[in-house]
Amino acid sequence: MALLAPGLLADTVEMKPEGDDPSKEGLKLEGKVQKEYEEYIVFLVDNEKGKVRIYKNKIKNIEYDINTMTEKLKPDDYAGRYKIGQWAMDKAMYAEAIEIFEKLKEGIKDGKEGAGPDLLKLLAQAYENRTQLDKALENYSDYSKLHPEDTAVAAKVTELSKIINPDPTVAPGDKTKPKNVDGLEGDGTWVAENWGNVAKVQFSVDPVTGNKTVAMQSEGGDKEKIAISRTGQPLDLSESHEMILRVNHNSAAPVAMAFAFINAQGEFHETKQMRVPPGSWTNLSIKVDGKTFKANRNNFKDYDLEIEGKGNIKRIAFLVYSQKPILLYLDAIFFK
Repeated sequence: MALLAPGLLADTVEMKPEGDDPSKEGLKLEGKVQKEYEEYIVFLVDNEKGKVRIYKNKIKNIEYDINTMTEKLKPDDYAGRYKIGQWAMDKAMYAEAIEIFEKLKEGIKDGKEGAGPDLLKLLAQAYENRTQLDKALENYSDYSKLHPEDTAVAAKVTELSKIINPDPTVAPGDKTKPKNVDGLEGDGTWVAENWGNVAKVQFSVDPVTGNKTVAMQSEGGDKEKIAISRTGQPLDLSESHEMILRVNHNSAAPVAMAFAFINAQGEFHETKQMRVPPGSWTNLSIKVDGKTFKANRNNFKDYDLEIEGKGNIKRIAFLVYSQKPILLYLDAIFFK
């Protein structure tokens, strides 16, 4: 018996079966659980036009739909939404799972916590099951960067790449594929600083998009931070207001990052730390004007200095406050 229009999501209440055999299937009602009390529930039926009281001692099972489950969560309960997304995947409700996981990705960009480590992988699987293969490939690829040990996902990236981009070569003058524009992550000399925990840094090129990123990897250590730096053509930041970039890392918990701009005299101007959650790309914005830096000349005590010599910045340092193993990517580093 269905009391809701077919095709709509609904809570399902299964009544206890008649007779002595509890394994039998009982009467199923579809509607919406409006309220739950100790002894009974209030159940809306007929497109929420009707209301009935059902005593719990008559109910075998209640299966809630996604809307009912999410309505019970606090706005900042990202862990709860992640679990509901997993539930939707188990029920093959891929469109609903995509909606939940995409919102979680946006939340991560804003610094929210709670999404599980397999967010990108599950999102990719949901897109693949809906044959949205370009979106599947994008998320599988991002996941694979952070989890190179997952050979199954690496194989999936290769498989989907051949389907979506059967011919990786582009003829001269062919404008059908957009050219990727790299920022500072696309050139310069990148090194790991020896005053931080031991790290390796290198360029990484996405085989799908051709996008170049900078990959930093460290096994951790007993020092406070990991530090890498970029040296290249001196930068004139006299008219710049902020540096923007994207960061992605595979640590189990958020990490703090700071940035330092080194002028022609070698003075080190360091920003306050910024929190970066794991598991997806996070957009960061760092002010390069105003009195927001500490430096040698104030003994690194207060963030109340401007960058001296902004017109001739020789080097930029990227500081990651972590003593644990980490794989971190930097992308789209630009000044505005």
